[in-house]
Amino acid sequence: MTYSEAIEQVMLKYGGVASLKLIYKEIWNYKDFSTIKGKTPINTIQERVQRDPRFTRVGLGVYALVDAFGKIKQPTLFKSEKERQHAKIQGMLLEIGNHDKSIKDTYTNDKKWTFNEIPLGSLASLQQIPPFTYEHIIDDSVRFSDVIWFNERDFPQVVFEVEHSTDFRDGLLKFMELQDFQTRFYCVSNADRESKFEKEKNKYAFIPIRDRVKFLSYEQIESDYQRALKNVNIVY
Repeated sequence: MTYSEAIEQVMLKYGGVASLKLIYKEIWNYKDFSTIKGKTPINTIQERVQRDPRFTRVGLGVYALVDAFGKIKQPTLFKSEKERQHAKIQGMLLEIGNHDKSIKDTYTNDKKWTFNEIPLGSLASLQQIPPFTYEHIIDDSVRFSDVIWFNERDFPQVVFEVEHSTDFRDGLLKFMELQDFQTRFYCVSNADRESKFEKEKNKYAFIPIRDRVKFLSYEQIESDYQRALKNVNIVY
């Protein structure tokens, strides 16, 4: 297959759309890497998605197959505005993570929810959590995380929990499972809920991670996403 043909197959697998990091990871399922003569295949992939008329950019480092995207995508029917806002923030965090060159992979548990009518599973570069620790920790807790950014060694570098109206405890309990790793933790919610977050994280049960958990508002995430669209690198 040519690069463009292989890129097309990756996009079709994910509903006609895929992030660049997802393409980088899965293109070799269709194109034989052993036949590559050039030293910069990543640059070639970037060139193809940007210049081949069969592809179009639909997000921050996200590209779609022009002929298939409009026919294949299935917008999620959210049960509430809460779910819609939740998915919106998750989508932005996935795209920001994909844009960050220090981040190897991104993950979300909510693969069928959509951001800008794109399934979150197509924005994330991972469909499953890498086996970086005990299986029961991953299966019982970590895999349910809203958004995770992984580093080059496949360890969770940053974990985000979007807490629209909950008491933050579920998110903090997930963070506790990762207290032995050098992971940064963020709870994301409306700005007016920061005092509630501070009250919960300062409870005795969460002392081991109290100084490592930070709060981000929806407004901050939305602002950072707009800055990332202008090619500003966002660091959390």
